[in-house]
Amino acid sequence: MTKLVFAALEDLGSSFEVLELVPDTHAWVKDLQGQFALGNRLFYERFGISSAQGLVGKTDFDLAPADMAEKYVEDDKRVLQGLIITDRLELIVGTTDRVEWFLTSKWPVYSPAGDIIGSFGMSRHLNRSERKSVPFHDLNAPISYIGEHFSSKLSVGAIARACNISISALERRFRKHLSTTPRRYINEVRLDHARRLLLETDKPIGTIALETGFADHSHFTRAYASVFGKTPSTERDMASP
Repeated sequence: MTKLVFAALEDLGSSFEVLELVPDTHAWVKDLQGQFALGNRLFYERFGISSAQGLVGKTDFDLAPADMAEKYVEDDKRVLQGLIITDRLELIVGTTDRVEWFLTSKWPVYSPAGDIIGSFGMSRHLNRSERKSVPFHDLNAPISYIGEHFSSKLSVGAIARACNISISALERRFRKHLSTTPRRYINEVRLDHARRLLLETDKPIGTIALETGFADHSHFTRAYASVFGKTPSTERDMASP
C-alpha cells in the first residue's frame, strides 16, 4: 500500500464505501488517542453497534477483553511511530462471544505536512490454507474449548486434557502467542461476557455472576473492579439513561 496522506482522518470516509463491497473484511481508523474515528459496517456490527457513529470515540477496551485490547494497543503504538504491520495473526471477539482468527494489517496515516495523525487497519478472516500457521494450530483447540465452557467450573487441567496436551505445554502456548496465561484468558472471557450481560440485559448481578462462571456475587465484583476500575453495580448505574 502507498503512503496514506490525508488532511484529516474523516477524509478517509469515502474509501469506506468501497470497503463495504469487500467480503469478510473489517476496516477502521483510529486517532492518536486510540479512539475509533471510522469503521466499515462489518466491523462495527461485529460488536453489536448499529451505526458507524456509534463506533466513534470508542477504544479497543470498549470492544474486546482486556488482554486482547492490550495487544491491539501495543501494536497501535508501534504503528503511530511509523511501523507498518502486515498480516498479523490475531484473535477478535464479537457479540456472540465467539473468538475467531483474522489476519490484520495496520498503517500509519500522515498529514500533508508529514505528521502521523492516526492509523488505518484492516482484518480479514483466516482462510483454510492459512489455518496451517503455527499460532492457529497451537491455540485454536484451547481457545474454542474455553469459549464453549467458560460459564462452567473450568480448570487449566481440564483444558489441557481436552486438547491432549500437558498443562505446561498449554501455558507455554498462551505465553508465547498471546502473552498471557490460560487462567487469565478464562477470566477475561468471563468478564467480557459478563459486561455485555450487565449493560445489555436487566439480569440481576448475582445471576450474571453465576452464568459467566464466577463462584458468587462477591467473587465477580472483585474480579470486575480489578479489570474495569468500577464495580458491576456502578457500571450499570453509570450506563443507565
